Amino acid sequence: MPDRSINAQDLEELRWVDRARLSPDGSGIAYQVGFADSAEHDSGCCVWFLNLQGDDPPQRIAEGRRSHSPQWSPDGNSIAYLARCEGRDQIFIAERGANWNSPPRRLTTATDGCASFRWAPDGSQVAFLSSVPSEDGAVVDDPRPHQGEDKQRRPPVARRIRRLDDKHDGMGFVDGRHPHLFLIPAAGGRAQQLTQGAFDVEGFDWSPDGRQLVVCGDFEPDSDLRRTRNLYLVDAEGAAPVRIAGGLEISNPCWSPEGDVIAFVAPAGPGAGLFDRAWVVAADGGDPQCLTAGLDRSVGGSVGSDMRSGHEARLLWSRDGDRLYFIASGPGTAEVCSVTRQGEVRIEHPAARSVAYDFDLGPSALAICVTDPLNPGDVELVEGGAARRLTDLNPWLRDRHLAYPEEHWFTTADGLRIQGWLLRPSDFDESGSFPLVMQIHGGPHGQYGWAFFHEFQMLASLGMLVFYTNPPGSEGYGEAFCQAVVRDWGGADFEALMQALDQILERVGGIDETRLGIAGGSYGGYLTNWAIGHTNRFAAAVSMRSISNLVSEYAQHDIVLWGALELGPGPWPDPDELWRRSPIRYVRSIHTPLLLLHGEMDLRCAISQSEELFGALRLLGRRVEMVRYPGESHDLSRSGRPDRRIDRLNRIGGFFSEHLLR
Repeated sequence: MPDRSINAQDLEELRWVDRARLSPDGSGIAYQVGFADSAEHDSGCCVWFLNLQGDDPPQRIAEGRRSHSPQWSPDGNSIAYLARCEGRDQIFIAERGANWNSPPRRLTTATDGCASFRWAPDGSQVAFLSSVPSEDGAVVDDPRPHQGEDKQRRPPVARRIRRLDDKHDGMGFVDGRHPHLFLIPAAGGRAQQLTQGAFDVEGFDWSPDGRQLVVCGDFEPDSDLRRTRNLYLVDAEGAAPVRIAGGLEISNPCWSPEGDVIAFVAPAGPGAGLFDRAWVVAADGGDPQCLTAGLDRSVGGSVGSDMRSGHEARLLWSRDGDRLYFIASGPGTAEVCSVTRQGEVRIEHPAARSVAYDFDLGPSALAICVTDPLNPGDVELVEGGAARRLTDLNPWLRDRHLAYPEEHWFTTADGLRIQGWLLRPSDFDESGSFPLVMQIHGGPHGQYGWAFFHEFQMLASLGMLVFYTNPPGSEGYGEAFCQAVVRDWGGADFEALMQALDQILERVGGIDETRLGIAGGSYGGYLTNWAIGHTNRFAAAVSMRSISNLVSEYAQHDIVLWGALELGPGPWPDPDELWRRSPIRYVRSIHTPLLLLHGEMDLRCAISQSEELFGALRLLGRRVEMVRYPGESHDLSRSGRPDRRIDRLNRIGGFFSEHLLR
């Protein structure tokens, strides 16, 4: 029997798998294991190898506490990966010979480190992205040597900003540096820069013959004023890029094995709330063809968890090039699917109360990274339709009380079906009286589902029910449902949440309606702020990385063009629509005790949004407190410094305990 409940400090014990990659012959698998590295005050990860043809235990193949993103060489004799070196990621290569016992060798010495990389088809070269100065006069760097053991660049003397894409949450300010494509011999040597200019290369792939690469970006002037991206062909010898497709929000190019077409991900238009879809275009250019036009599901997984940040929508071709594989989101879940060139979709491995968040394709098997409500993430191998788990990273969780979610469906006043879940504390009794916390997801086009959520489990362990739903705007229920919240924040979404709460209170006894809490992050924080300005039914609220003023937030974050589509026209000269939907407009109606949590380096939802609401409530004499996390981005809850993540969890639990567990 479990001996105790889960708590915030257990974050230090949790492990989760990611980036599982099968060897070319299917005999082994490499993957990264993530963890909260309290010793180094950082998010840690290590690369491991598992032999699939024997009983050998997994073997760690990378040095250090920050190695990740393994990729096999085409011959299967080496694994390249990224590892932290003097404060920046560089590419290292480990050799499979001698049972991985030879020390890995460092391949790159990029000044600003390396991002994504890919082996050439013949294994002779490695292509990678690295940021380089690309705008004259954009920054005046501090001339002193870099500081600290990690040799971090000092804050500059001055930054000149002329573009909207001057910053990226989790990365910081661009300072005129843009990611560009490089080639380096796999045996080592000098790296050659293939692209250059004041633009970002956002994705790339090799042609099967290794003579060209397809890159994704917008190489034209004023690209910061457009969300559309183009595909370009770049010769491996360094010839000028040639544009072959554009006009869509293109990402994740993937060249077919035959070399005749290139697949990519893009929505079917410029609007907000549109699903990402899989497309192909002829390698020599032409009109793109949407392969998933008949699938009312988005390409890419959207189910939230506080164990890891989101993933890009990965595409993989079958070896014969007949099918394109991807993860598609569904109601509270995500699962691996494939589509033919004629648009025939097949679910490759149905997700039964679980969520697939990454995958890889081998000669005869599928490797899937899977989470479920009781498991942060492990690797499964699917062969012949049967799945077996390859890893068991958290056996200690079987000795903890974990609440398993009850699934509920609700019907709104206008007939929409809303999916939700309820976690009950271990001692819950419907004849008793227990508090409930309602959680609201971010996005708004994300969703909750059958995934592990440490924060929710902790609240249940403290004696509270945890209720979470997917209101209009959530992704897994069709494109029309996803678009229902566009330019209507605080409208149908809020009404649906309140109606679902009313229905769960009617269905389940033992809930004390005078002890209801509400919490959410990002857009969920916005709705938390909105809710307590429109109802007094909640006894406590926690609003994380939130928005309070749509007028002041409109043009100051790192995704301004997305916001313009999602929220509507800017507040110049008429701010009325945005102001009407701003929670701070209703601040005089807020009487619920409120805790605001925000990272000081949040470039997605600026910390000034919490400062505005805190200041207004404090001036009004209301119960409010704010906690600032220095250096933390919008992703604090998933990838922030471990001690700050633990502090955050303890403050959430403590605030709700103070106000609800009376």
